[in-house]
Amino acid sequence: MVNTKHLVYILPYLNQGGTERQALSLVKEFQHRYRITLLAPTGKGLPPFLEQQLTYCEFTAWERNFFKGLRELIAGIKAAQKRQSIDLIHVHGAHELMIPVRLLFPKLPIVFTVHGYHGASADVSYRLACLFANLWATKVISVCQTESDILVKLGMNPAKLEMIYNGVPTPTLDRSKIDSLAYQFQLDPSTQTIIGTAARLAEAKGLTYLLQAFARVAKDKPNLRLVIAGVGELEQQLKQQAQDLGVADRTIFAGYVNDLPELMSLFNFFVLPSLQEACSLACAEAMAQQKAAIGTTIGGIVEQIVDGKTGFLIPPKDVDTLADKIQHLLDRPELVNEFARNGRARYEEYFALDRMLIKTEELYYKLLT
Repeated sequence: MVNTKHLVYILPYLNQGGTERQALSLVKEFQHRYRITLLAPTGKGLPPFLEQQLTYCEFTAWERNFFKGLRELIAGIKAAQKRQSIDLIHVHGAHELMIPVRLLFPKLPIVFTVHGYHGASADVSYRLACLFANLWATKVISVCQTESDILVKLGMNPAKLEMIYNGVPTPTLDRSKIDSLAYQFQLDPSTQTIIGTAARLAEAKGLTYLLQAFARVAKDKPNLRLVIAGVGELEQQLKQQAQDLGVADRTIFAGYVNDLPELMSLFNFFVLPSLQEACSLACAEAMAQQKAAIGTTIGGIVEQIVDGKTGFLIPPKDVDTLADKIQHLLDRPELVNEFARNGRARYEEYFALDRMLIKTEELYYKLLT
């Protein structure tokens, strides 16, 4: 394999979240046409990257030890340049990582993907991202139009912005894995109605409101199940809440699931009660699997779910409305099927992986020629 161009991907962490998954999708696609170097702290998300044709260089996460991490990142960039002259650097998720790149290479193309910010400091992070990107990025990718609008409102140079929706592959399901997951979590779609979600167990995902809504509709429905796939700091708190609400016996905390598409295939419909969200990979995956969806009127969710056509949009934290919409779908399986078909069509038009890859490579091509 001969690579005529050298791309460097820089990530602030390698966990098992959306940022890493999108970067991995790019690596898988472009490794056959470019030489690729990955610079990132080690983490649980590293193994699938190491399976690709790339050079990996670790640096210490800056929040753990800033000065050590900065020295190691600079050394990694210099080592990558020594192996082959770098043609483009794509920074994901952390605007501050552009600083050493621009100091080392004043004219090198830098692409920065925002990937959304969460938590109490999200507004500050967006403002800093605008400041840093205006100074140092060549192009900035936002993963939904809502986020593009936020960035422009906060001062981002619109000429630098490219909106490219997050894309996910059409799943090829493994029947044996589906059966194994059904057995593991005691799920039976033939006798149960299964509501599902996939998210970090964090405050920004609004799962406490989903549990409250589920408890309201589950009172007289012994065959109703709620599946929550994901890990996070609120795991024990949410499990205790399910216990307190009297639905622990019908709520499955699945943890991190390697075969998420197979688990999602068991859902009757999907719920995303987020309080903060950019472009949800889990929602796109549900649409790819032809699942009706309920989501909040937050961020890019309003661009994924079309209210009354592919699912329902509700205000965040609104337990009453969420419970009403869940009950509405439980009472109308024909509407669930209609929403599911429409959601799949919307996925194919906007959120398929091929679309994301084509638009990203078009951007690379403009910067590399």
